Amino acid sequence: MARRHRLLRRYLPKGADLRTFSQAALDGIAHELDHRLRKTRGYRTPAEVHADLLNSGDALTT
Repeated sequence: MARRHRLLRRYLPKGADLRTFSQAALDGIAHELDHRLRKTRGYRTPAEVHADLLNSGDALTT
């Protein structure tokens, strides 16, 4: 979880009031993080891993 927080700090300073950000800005941050390549996922994006899981049929068993 600490790594995720580190990634978020690139966009949101510690203690930032999320009410000051527009929904579009927050959606943009989420999109960038979801489409960022990850070494631990075989250089696939979290969105790709999620889609593969949903399409595999294993999604209901995990």
